[in-house]
Amino acid sequence: MSVARRASVLLLIAYPVAVHYGVIFADYGPAVLVLAAIAGMLAGQRPGGFRVLPALVAVLLVVLVARALADHFALLLWPPLLIYFGLAMLFALSLLPGRQALVTRIATLLDGELDTAALRYTRRVTAAWALFLALLGMISLGLACCGSRELWSLFTNLLGYGLILVFFAAEFALRRRCLPQLPRRSFAGFMAAMVRLDPRSWRQ
Repeated sequence: MSVARRASVLLLIAYPVAVHYGVIFADYGPAVLVLAAIAGMLAGQRPGGFRVLPALVAVLLVVLVARALADHFALLLWPPLLIYFGLAMLFALSLLPGRQALVTRIATLLDGELDTAALRYTRRVTAAWALFLALLGMISLGLACCGSRELWSLFTNLLGYGLILVFFAAEFALRRRCLPQLPRRSFAGFMAAMVRLDPRSWRQ
């Protein structure tokens, strides 16, 4: 994994922690800084290498928006919703006719050509991920509109990501049972293989 990718992963992990800290202690400064750093990392990454100018523009944009808002919480609401609904849409769109289901694509990259049973299973799992992530997004949105900030943050920044990990582990166990013909890996080995994949290879 490249240094840029490792830094991006660390920032993505730090973000929900920083937001939850901000909600509990009414101090959103650290979360805004982490969000600006994430925006800069994502904007600066290019196939040919990291680009400083787009990264600086993204950082500046986040800082200016934060300064323009009386309540920084309004800015910090959006990233997790974009993650939940954006990923749900990514899974859902891959189910359209003529496209390869996203889980099928990833399984093919990890294990090679799949048989009919594996193709059917991975397509169903793709649909399950789309529904599950959309549900998490709707719960987060509902809590943002109708619940307290503390409850929203507890679910969105902590419990929601824990549920994703549980879903991941449960699907892994089910896959081992339903598809014994696939290569056998431990869960840790499977996650390591996933991390080594270049996300750009997921594109069709």
